[in-house]
Amino acid sequence: MKAAVLEAPNRLVVKDAPPPRPGPDELLIKIAVCGVCGTDVNLFTGKYTARCPVILGHEFAGEVVEVGPGVDLKPGALVTADPNESCGACYWCHSGKTTFCQDMAAYGVLRDGGFAEYVMVTKRGAYPVPAGLDAELACFAEPVSCVLRGADRAAYRAGETITVLGDGPIGLLHTQLAAHSGPNRLIVVGRHDEKLTMARRWGATDVINSDRSDAREAVMDLTGGLGTDVVVEAVGKPPTVELALKVAKKGGRIVIFGFSPEGAQATFSPFELLSRELTIMGSWVNPYTFPRALDVLASGVVDVRPFITHRMSLDHVGDAIALMMDKPAGFIKALIRP
Repeated sequence: MKAAVLEAPNRLVVKDAPPPRPGPDELLIKIAVCGVCGTDVNLFTGKYTARCPVILGHEFAGEVVEVGPGVDLKPGALVTADPNESCGACYWCHSGKTTFCQDMAAYGVLRDGGFAEYVMVTKRGAYPVPAGLDAELACFAEPVSCVLRGADRAAYRAGETITVLGDGPIGLLHTQLAAHSGPNRLIVVGRHDEKLTMARRWGATDVINSDRSDAREAVMDLTGGLGTDVVVEAVGKPPTVELALKVAKKGGRIVIFGFSPEGAQATFSPFELLSRELTIMGSWVNPYTFPRALDVLASGVVDVRPFITHRMSLDHVGDAIALMMDKPAGFIKALIRP
């Protein structure tokens, strides 16, 4: 089969690889589509650590073509898979905190993923796609499940004020879910007018282009100098983490969602943290939210189709990653269709 193999940081090679064969409790999926994510970019550049060589890609959906003993799914079924598969046996799994699993089988990071013609997954991680949901939408189940985890951590309450930092696909997903919580004010901060226009369409009451305005001053002006009850950082850069603390209301909740590079540092004033009684929370992957993500996509609560701006073949996965890095005008997300 053809596969895009990360052999080392900055060396991604599309080449022939032996197709996997399912063993007990495993199934082979013929990839219909796999989304390109910012995590793929950071793995490619070495900002995050992968197990090289490894086939990248973790947002995939496709057709079951072969199953091993113990698998009830039938060939021909359209499925997706949770790429963050916990072991079920370590201390954290036994404690109900699978997000911290010590032996996480992360597809596309530590185990071969979906930038290939085929991928093998276990039956524990495979999910049938609801009727009426096509593969292109189903491949968004992983990012939506992670955003649902962030929304759970934020614990939105109707009537609150919310700021989302970031207007990429993840920031816009957070915007859509936050809008369904009944906020008094929903502010989205980004750098791209066309994406901020989308944010307005999906419920943002106010948008701020940080290339033209001081984001902190603008948020404080919109909130009468109070800041917002909840701030979601969906960029993954130290300056926006620091901005999140600056625009939070006293007693506010801050969810750090964006993946900053490993080892990156942000600064804050401990006195500000304690005197303003801020709560800072991380949101890591997607424990127990994958079924809800499929339901949310099938119901239309979130709209992801406008994110799809490019469809590319496996031979052009390097070009797709370059688009993710450069983010030219008109680009939001690329899908790989092997």
